[in-house]
Amino acid sequence: MRTLFIITCLANIAFAFGTLPWMPEKAAIHFGLDGTADRFVTPMESAIEMSLTIGLLVVVLLGIPLSMSMSIMPDFCVNIPNRKYWLNEKNRPQTIRRLRSFLDFVGIGFCLLFLFIQWENFQANQRVPVELNMTTVWISTGIFVIFVLVESIRLHLVFRLPKES
Repeated sequence: MRTLFIITCLANIAFAFGTLPWMPEKAAIHFGLDGTADRFVTPMESAIEMSLTIGLLVVVLLGIPLSMSMSIMPDFCVNIPNRKYWLNEKNRPQTIRRLRSFLDFVGIGFCLLFLFIQWENFQANQRVPVELNMTTVWISTGIFVIFVLVESIRLHLVFRLPKES
């Protein structure tokens, strides 16, 4: 899962820089609710901004389990059901593995959404006038929100207290 997360992160950065030759001199990077462009930057600035966003995502999603395993993050910062049970010495390694897997999976979802949004942004910048297809953006965002909700419910269920034998 971790490898796929890293690959999807790198795919976003590669797409951002790989499309530079086909972007207009001023690329639209922000759009109103009607799909009309309202913020323009150079394509290089756009690629750098996307790369920094992906970089921040990587630092946060990889850093949380790492800081837990190194005992840098205090337990009260970890908001999971039955925290005392799951963060005790015996269960902590399993908890960190489960959280890492969850964060990797959600990170893949984020990166796939970002990649799709980048594609839609690239397509919009090829049109005259520049206009984003808001229908596909809303549908993809809705799918992502449902994905995160399902994964959050699944995570909540994973951290139930085990039944006594």
